[in-house]
Amino acid sequence: MNVIIPLLLLIIVICFFIGRIDIILMGGAYILLGLSAILVLFFLICLIRLLFMKRREAHFTRIDFVREDSLYQVAFYQVGEHEYPCIFPEEGIFRSYFYNPKRTCHVLINERKGRLFDPVSLITIVFGFFAGIAFGTLVLFLFFI
Repeated sequence: MNVIIPLLLLIIVICFFIGRIDIILMGGAYILLGLSAILVLFFLICLIRLLFMKRREAHFTRIDFVREDSLYQVAFYQVGEHEYPCIFPEEGIFRSYFYNPKRTCHVLINERKGRLFDPVSLITIVFGFFAGIAFGTLVLFLFFI
């Protein structure tokens, strides 16, 4: 990984000096198209996982780290007698609106693995899937058609 970035920068500088900006643009377009495909694939896997989960009523309890060495905080929900963390990180904006302990919400849970998808993550998955498709289509039309 330490060699890839300087090598890419060297290729960009060489293409710039020999006047081949089209190579830089097409390379960037391929990278954007690949990133879009990875995004769509990730959200497609999440959508498939949703098909095998059970819908349960839950109450939001808290926002905290799953482990001490976690990089991000997640929302925890009380489902029956057990508390489960959400798979996706919590949203920093509109925290009081999205995570209201007074409301009952429906979550999709995998009790065996002890993880769930909350309503915010469901919206993120659907929006991310279609946004990835739209972004890939836009890159395809702008650079390849």
